Amino acid sequence: MNELFNTHSLLYHSHTHMSSSHEPNHQNKPMTQHSSLLVPLPFLPEELILEILTKLPIKSLLRFKCVSKSWLHLISNPYFIKKQLHFSTQNTHFTTNHRIILSATTAEFHIKSCSISSLFNNPSTISEDINYPVKNKFRHDGIVGSCNGFLCFAIKGDCVLLWNPSIKVSKKSPPLGNNWRPGCFTSFGLGYDHKNDDYKVVAVFCDPNEFFSESKVKIFSMNTNTWRKIHDFPHGVSPYQNSSGKFVSGTLNWASNYSLGTSSFWIIVSLDLEKETYREVLPPDYEKEECSTPSLGVLKGCLCMNYDYKKSDFVVWLMKDYGVRESWIKLMTIPYLPNPEDFSYSGPYCISENGEVLLMFEFDLILYDPRDNSFRYPRIEGGKGWFDAEVYVESLVSPMKD
Repeated sequence: MNELFNTHSLLYHSHTHMSSSHEPNHQNKPMTQHSSLLVPLPFLPEELILEILTKLPIKSLLRFKCVSKSWLHLISNPYFIKKQLHFSTQNTHFTTNHRIILSATTAEFHIKSCSISSLFNNPSTISEDINYPVKNKFRHDGIVGSCNGFLCFAIKGDCVLLWNPSIKVSKKSPPLGNNWRPGCFTSFGLGYDHKNDDYKVVAVFCDPNEFFSESKVKIFSMNTNTWRKIHDFPHGVSPYQNSSGKFVSGTLNWASNYSLGTSSFWIIVSLDLEKETYREVLPPDYEKEECSTPSLGVLKGCLCMNYDYKKSDFVVWLMKDYGVRESWIKLMTIPYLPNPEDFSYSGPYCISENGEVLLMFEFDLILYDPRDNSFRYPRIEGGKGWFDAEVYVESLVSPMKD
């Protein structure tokens, strides 16, 4: 904390020194004993200031916007915003910019945010209340995912909220306008189209019927603020209900069910956000007979797959090279304590540098250390009992176009 304070102080004084250097030098000003003892303020080149600013917490950057017009322009500049985002997303040490958002199991919809670094390294972590932009306290909106500082929430299966809680800016999409009827559901996914510099939400509308089953797909562009229809999901394939698309390497990936006659198969369907084309991603050769239906996730920027095995272990696979089946590795096998009859692990949400894994079990976060097969419960001040969670990185990216 002292180092951070000193950095803030140095930046501020360097800025004031730069500003004062443009003022006229009054030669006739009398030299006092006190002024002759002043130490000259350090001078930092603007390039170095830029590098230092990218490494500071978002809250500090928002405060620094008030220092001067030049700093306001610098921190609001799209180049700086992308530079800060690149530093945060490429940093694997869970800096102060990496957080987890938690939705509480209370009757009213409450969400809180915690530092990932604190959960791993401190016995107790302070949680921050987050003011959710949509006012409906008794409706629990589901977390779709996160991408580059954005969080995406599904609102009644008919629209989505794109929200950057770090800068308190949000955008609500127009309604999807699908013809909903009992049995229908919508599976969403949030991702980034790098070539077109556009954040996109994909909505897969599933209408199971005794005569047919169809999965209509629409895509929302943050740049245009509109939904448009794209090619349907492959014939006979539909995402599992309560699942969302996982963003990896420019694609969204769904755990899906493929029906062929009276048989059904678990597959991974991938949608390329730039080309808007589908493909199947092959899973590893895993224990299909004695495991639960697998789920998908993202760890270390890689696609991962997990399932319960024989109701005694939680198995996690990771695809090191996206799209290459041979790159799947069995990352870890986590035992259940006690044996899960009613609950399963959720996650994993992230892995620390020393290999500890953050999961959720029975509405509480739990840390598992594979080095000695030990578990510990991180204490969160101001909250207990969580329904959903999502890891995100703090950024300055805004869902609103300038």
